[in-house]
Amino acid sequence: MTIAHKIFSWLFGSMVLLLLSTSVLFAQEEDEDYYEQLLTKEVEVENPVYKPVVSLGMGVIHYLGDIRYPGNNPLLGNAGYKFNVSTLFGKENYYRLNFFIMYGALQGHDFSISRKMQLDPALLSLDEAFQPIYHNSSFRSEFFELGISIEYGFGHLIGKSKRFRPFISVGVSPFPFTPKGNIKNSAAGGNDGYYYLWNDGTMRNLLEPDPSAKIINFDKEWETDLIKADYHDLGKYSQTTVAFPIEVGFDFYLSYRINLRISTSLHYTLTDLIDNYNDKVATRYGLKGNGMNDMFMYTSFAFNFDMFSDPEMMKIDMLFAELEDVDYEVMFADQDMDGVFDRLDECPDTPIGVEVDTVGCPFDMDGDGVLDYMDDEPNTPSGSIVSDRGVQLSSDVLAQMFEKPTAVRREEAQVIPVAPIWTRSIAFTPGEIPQKFKRFDLDGDGYIGFGELLKAVEGFFDGTLNYSTEDIYELNNFFFSQ
Repeated sequence: MTIAHKIFSWLFGSMVLLLLSTSVLFAQEEDEDYYEQLLTKEVEVENPVYKPVVSLGMGVIHYLGDIRYPGNNPLLGNAGYKFNVSTLFGKENYYRLNFFIMYGALQGHDFSISRKMQLDPALLSLDEAFQPIYHNSSFRSEFFELGISIEYGFGHLIGKSKRFRPFISVGVSPFPFTPKGNIKNSAAGGNDGYYYLWNDGTMRNLLEPDPSAKIINFDKEWETDLIKADYHDLGKYSQTTVAFPIEVGFDFYLSYRINLRISTSLHYTLTDLIDNYNDKVATRYGLKGNGMNDMFMYTSFAFNFDMFSDPEMMKIDMLFAELEDVDYEVMFADQDMDGVFDRLDECPDTPIGVEVDTVGCPFDMDGDGVLDYMDDEPNTPSGSIVSDRGVQLSSDVLAQMFEKPTAVRREEAQVIPVAPIWTRSIAFTPGEIPQKFKRFDLDGDGYIGFGELLKAVEGFFDGTLNYSTEDIYELNNFFFSQ
């Protein structure tokens, strides 16, 4: 592999990695959320500014001259590389101007022609010692093609299609060539390392019919300058000609900035000596030339990177354009300034600065019914009886709530009847607990103590005791009558 070949391979690999990373970025840009799509709209840019597009491609070079390998498959041949810079022009930008550099190698070997070259000893070339040179028709010519072409994308017929676009282009370029021959194989041994073509179709290291000859293959060293060697008495001729590439293909949309191009091109040259063989040489060996100049095909794929042009489509913010009739004061009102809009706030009058939940209501972390911002004791145990400030009531306070008032003389008391129980006198049998209160004598000592009274009261308030208010008052009276 030559240095130029390695450079082009490295460049192509780098561009492929760039393609993959760029595709991921563009894929992320296209993954927009619902609200962004709702509030933006894509519109066409009226006069976008187009900048040059960079392209790097790789393909197969298939030689079509006099000396060629068997077969007509255009995908058989040597690797070729192409770097291209293009820019649009014309009133509607339907045309493109391309500047390209192409590197590759033309190569071929015709076994039948090589055998003819060795058949007649009178036609063999001689070295300085007048020894015959057994040459053959093999050749290889590396080249750098630097050219220009004009491309048409059928915009008049299909418009500015992004997804799929055919094209055709015609160009011109100088074409230098350096034909080399593979005349010797130093590892083969025999008579000076020549390749000898036998009539049985084999290639050996000794002249036919030497029985000790071994079958050999071509090596990969093209050691002979065919123009200097001048085996066919052609003399010196120019190693530069002109090539006219005609290319057809398709562009496929991959992302906003990247296209894939698949194409094939025919490069017609103004010489018939790229392979160091023409009609004159054919006549010399009793053969017939094809009467045509040399040419080759290049079938390839390439990535086009449009990284600098203005976008043809752009997004505009439609927040006010689409919602101009909306009453924003009503939609986004928050009178208690708790961060929850009034239309979603279930507690719209929360004092300013009070922390709220997702529906706008203050927290009550201990569940005592007193909101945290008013709770003087925010961590009371579950089920506690609390005051209006969230403070748990003690047993003494609860007892005082039901304590019998200190006795006063009847003539000193002013009674205002407000409920039937206040006007009813209840008598208890001394030393005997009424049947309905015996359940509260938890220790069975025949006496209802203060702690047992408190448990009954707590059961009444938490709903576990199915007693009426009058029953509780009667229990309280019995307690103090013992």
